[in-house]
Amino acid sequence: MMMSYREENVAIQGKYQLQGTLEIPIGEGPFDAVLVIAGSGSGDRDGNFKAGKLFPNIYKNVANYISSLGFITLRVDKRGCGESSGNFLETGLFDLVDDILSSIEYLKNHPLVEKVILLGHSEGATLIAAANARCPVDGLVFLSGGAESLPDALVRQRELAKNEIVNMKGFKGIITRLLKVDEKVEKQAKKLNDKIMASNKDVIKYQFQKINAKWFREHYQYDVFEDLKKVECPSLAINGDKDIQITPDKAHDLSSYVKGPACTHVIENMDHLLKEVDKEAPILSAAKAYKENQDKPMHPVLELRLKEWLEMYYPNEVIGGSHEVE
Repeated sequence: MMMSYREENVAIQGKYQLQGTLEIPIGEGPFDAVLVIAGSGSGDRDGNFKAGKLFPNIYKNVANYISSLGFITLRVDKRGCGESSGNFLETGLFDLVDDILSSIEYLKNHPLVEKVILLGHSEGATLIAAANARCPVDGLVFLSGGAESLPDALVRQRELAKNEIVNMKGFKGIITRLLKVDEKVEKQAKKLNDKIMASNKDVIKYQFQKINAKWFREHYQYDVFEDLKKVECPSLAINGDKDIQITPDKAHDLSSYVKGPACTHVIENMDHLLKEVDKEAPILSAAKAYKENQDKPMHPVLELRLKEWLEMYYPNEVIGGSHEVE
């Protein structure tokens, strides 16, 4: 049965004021709380990208479902995104971690919150490992991430892109091979990486575009595996086998790093945005595939796995009711 809950807008005070949505089950409490941490990019707290016309509502769907199970949930706009203040382009990896710590403090000081669980998607899976190492929490959920660093994921994505270029059919394939586009992909990546690492600026220009050099540098220098070794709380890692942005089986590697009890799953026919799909999209047309599937609900097996794990480590009395928004 599902529990009813109410929503309220809240402000989180860190270096900058961040705006978020808090969902609170109807009842006396106290409740365990799940802080939802977004992946990379300038999307809002719901997981939507207005500039890219992509509205999959990833984090809203996750939060709504978890709140219906009797948990408080909090999702927050990142610095310079949505309604939060700050400059997104100047925000580094550890700035994002600092903001997570501010949200953890907010939840720990909330009179209805008992335990705090971090749920990170994509880059968020890396961020929750870093946050937990600095402020240990009561549980970690890694979605579309697991034991994989950003540099490793980028290398894999470039390899997929090069293979797709080499195997293009028709006239377009002939032209791309003649121009050796696949070789240029790696050269351009190395050139950009070298420029980023040689810089000490937060933002640099590359091919007429502004690049968040600080964010890239900190990711390249950060060792997520060292922080995973500090995890003593229960953890859950879930990837989809149709995820082209990460290595799906890396979810299973989590248990070899963390000290606490770990559950891992690779869900059949789930993509990076936690949707149910019947085929893996080519990486060169991933954005198109995401838009085609954006209205789909959260994968039903993901719901089941989340429910099983939460019931195992954070049991509560879930009552029926309707969703109330205030």
